[in-house]
This record gives sequence, structure tokens and C-alpha cells, in this order.
Amino acid sequence: MSRASIERVDRVGGFNALGPGAKNRFVVDPAHIDRQLPFILLVEDFLEPGSGFHPHPHRGLETVTVLLSGRLRHGDHLGNSGILGEGDVQWMTAGRGIEHGGEPVDGPVHALQLWLALPARLRRSAPGTREQRKAQAVLETGPGHVVHSYGIAPPEGAAWSEWPLTIRHVQLDAGAAMHLPMPIGERMFLYVLAGAPVVAGRSCAPGEVLWLRPDAAPADVTVTCTQAATVIAYASPIFAEPIVAYGPFAGGSMAEIEAAYADARTGRLLADA
Repeated sequence: MSRASIERVDRVGGFNALGPGAKNRFVVDPAHIDRQLPFILLVEDFLEPGSGFHPHPHRGLETVTVLLSGRLRHGDHLGNSGILGEGDVQWMTAGRGIEHGGEPVDGPVHALQLWLALPARLRRSAPGTREQRKAQAVLETGPGHVVHSYGIAPPEGAAWSEWPLTIRHVQLDAGAAMHLPMPIGERMFLYVLAGAPVVAGRSCAPGEVLWLRPDAAPADVTVTCTQAATVIAYASPIFAEPIVAYGPFAGGSMAEIEAAYADARTGRLLADA
């Protein structure tokens, strides 16, 4: 097994005010979509009670929301609804069209929401929302570390997402060391939430985003730390198609985006769903 290496290091952006009691910041910026596909963006949301996201549409992508703390009530126009708790993940396929929203329950919410691109053959998939509870994650424990892996081991006869994605929430004690797998043909990045881990030989700080160099052979990522640390890692197969993202929509061209806006204005976006 070879050792993965770091391709580049980014840093989480500054805070954006979304309204009273709500703010976010870009962990993965959509301005660099061409070099990070299939990842369109990753935002870190901080929501206070009374704030939230009013119902809004999406098409042509998937969103994946990880609840780091708090409780979030969510719902879509198809009637799917529920409350996510700490460590739960919401997988949402917008496909040909969906409308959804969410709001905190009882207290503040800290969450990460990823927008994942879909290849052309999947962009008209049936929309839907699925909840993966923390108890449904694959749990790995070892000396000084705990890893919850999401997106693998789906329920029988189902899949968590249309396009494969693995999320690993990694917690390490001081002095711990471990290896994360990096499959062939996948793009992978790690976001440092807390602590000062050493990733692939590089000392890191909270707020840093480490992009691993895609490899033609299976590799692993070495993570060690001298103080307790928390890291979240995202990995997904790369596909070579043009992707355009604008507003809440994604497609292969601006013509697809314009069609989505036209369908949203006329009510066809949800009628098609």
C-alpha cells in the first residue's frame, strides 16, 4: 500500500451572514469547481433557534448534510421529513427536481453541507431524501481513535446516494495514529475541525482543508496527533464531464441551468419530479 500525498492546502473562508441567527462559511469554494469535481462546494452552517432555510429548489446534484451538533428539522415537497441529531447524516438527491428546507430544534445547530455533482446519466434521477443515523454508520475503533464512516453499508436493496460518496468522521486522542484508505480513482479531502493533527506528514491547524493527490494505485492517508483532534474526510470517484453550478442548480452547461430556472418559475421543476 502506497502513502497518499497532499496536492494542495486551502483554508475555510470567512463568515457570510444569511439572516438573523444564521451564518455560514465555505470550506470548499465553488469558484474552483473544475479542480475539485465531483465536489461542488462544502459549507459550514451555524444556525440559532428561529433561523433556518426556507423551502427552496435544487436540480442536478445531491446534497449531503452532516450534523456536528444540535438537532435539525427537515422536510421536502415529497413528504419526506424528520429530525436529525448529532452524528446523523441527511442524503438528498435533487435529481430532476426537489424543494426542501430545514430549521433548528430546541437549540443551535452546527452542520456541514456538501453539494455533490452528478454525471449526465444521473442528473434526472428520481428525487428523494434519506436519513442515516449515527448508529447506522460503520464504527471503527482502535488505540486512541474512533471513526464513524457514512455512505457505505447501505440498507438492503438501497443506496445512500446516486453517486458514491464516503464520509469519515475521525476523532483521535493525543498520541494516536491511524490510516485512512484512499481508493483508486477517487478525489479525497480532509477538513480539520479541531486539534493539530499531522496528515500525510504535514502539521495542520483547525480550518485547513487538505486535498490528497489522486493516485493510480490504492493508497492510505496517515493521520497522527500529539493532542486530541477531529477531522472529517470526504472521498468520491472522479468523473470527467463538464459541470456548471449556479444558484441552487447544477448541470452540464448554462443552458441546463437556464432551463432549471425556467422550470422553477413555471412550476415544472417539481411537477417533473
